[in-house]
Amino acid sequence: MTRSGLSEGCWLSCVFLLLIDKVSLQEIEAVVGCSVPLPCSNSDKALQDKATVFWRFRDSRTVCDIINSKVSFDEQDTSFRHRVESFPAEWTKGNFSITLSSVQKADGGPYTCFIPAINKQMKVELIVKERPVAPSLQWRNGDVKPAPALSVRGELRNRDAGRKPENLVLFSAALLGLTLLYV
Repeated sequence: MTRSGLSEGCWLSCVFLLLIDKVSLQEIEAVVGCSVPLPCSNSDKALQDKATVFWRFRDSRTVCDIINSKVSFDEQDTSFRHRVESFPAEWTKGNFSITLSSVQKADGGPYTCFIPAINKQMKVELIVKERPVAPSLQWRNGDVKPAPALSVRGELRNRDAGRKPENLVLFSAALLGLTLLYV
């Protein structure tokens, strides 16, 4: 690798690591019918006077707006009406989290909390699961054993099937960046 190639690799790694600081991703799981907190926090003291924060679903649907430290549901998407709660007492601490109640299957997907004053985005991926069905008991040779967990549709569930490692892309990119720094 040439010297210019090495410095380009280091430069790209540094830019990527800076971007990681400005956009974070967190996965949250919820069960249909329950409430779930969607986290968004910031430690920048400059925001405590007049905070403006925008919560969006799938980057376009308005979940909740905080404009000049006042909650606004004026532009809120109808699917979120009367299901979003914010916590004004927490804003002075830099906590702009919200709670989504009566979670529906359609609520699953990406949420973005954007703080324009510091150009910071926090992304939350909401994974909505069906309400678990209580396992029934089976009698076998006089023993009482729990039956396999069934989904709402009556299918057997494999709890490990389809799980993806959290932040695998982020970890891989950071590892690549560190590798390039030491090459």
